[in-house]
Amino acid sequence: MSVKPIKLNSMVGAAWGQKGTLPIPVGPTYHELVLETNAEAAEIERLSITLNAEEIYVLTGSEILMLERYKQRAHTTGHYVIPFSDITARTKNGVRYTGLVTEAGDNIHLDVQFKAKAGGDPLSIQVHAWVTNAQPARILVPMIKRETMPANAEGVNEFTSLVSSPLISLRRAHFMYAGITKLEVERDFVKEYEANKFINEANAKRNERTPQAGYFHFDPIVRGFSIDELFPTQHSSNLKFSVTTSDVAGSIPILVESVKVVRPEMLTGKY
Repeated sequence: MSVKPIKLNSMVGAAWGQKGTLPIPVGPTYHELVLETNAEAAEIERLSITLNAEEIYVLTGSEILMLERYKQRAHTTGHYVIPFSDITARTKNGVRYTGLVTEAGDNIHLDVQFKAKAGGDPLSIQVHAWVTNAQPARILVPMIKRETMPANAEGVNEFTSLVSSPLISLRRAHFMYAGITKLEVERDFVKEYEANKFINEANAKRNERTPQAGYFHFDPIVRGFSIDELFPTQHSSNLKFSVTTSDVAGSIPILVESVKVVRPEMLTGKY
């Protein structure tokens, strides 16, 4: 068996209205973490994974479900999947490209903040993981983080502050606003992407994705080529996302799935 499930240790401090913490053992390559819990999605207020003092994943229980439903993964009550590898990729290398490789000396922990709740059953939670064997070195780090763009006008709103680097590429960016009607992306004054909501969602459905209500999904790897079709954030002059809205949003949160190369000298020729 190449990918196998393991049960992790008990989470410390987990209770309604409290934050539970779980150190993640180093050694294996992690493809998914799974929360088995009686908490509803809305009761998982904040979940983070920290790797050597840097938060690499920050999301909520509702966002976990959104990602699963967008990728057409069936949800089981009490089962929340935190994905590192992308199981929707077309090849084995593509699936495992963003697995979280751990190394000796790493300090990795999972923190989950639960909503306060009066009465009812005590909180129950157990964390599992799907893993493969250790790898010699970590070349890539998967990340899911939230950014926020201003949107103070009806019509076109521009965002040029996305965290970018020659070493960071986008997997997907989920714009959390129902009133988005169009997205354009421009790099160094060259248009990289332009689609209205109808075209974007039709293309997603054609590629076995399910657009979620209240979101506009920018998905460069929608066809399943999760290595070759990553969207580089590197630019010389500007990287601009122009979002057209039907009214004044004020601000638009963006859940950004990305991958960061941490050892570029080892990447050449590997994939």
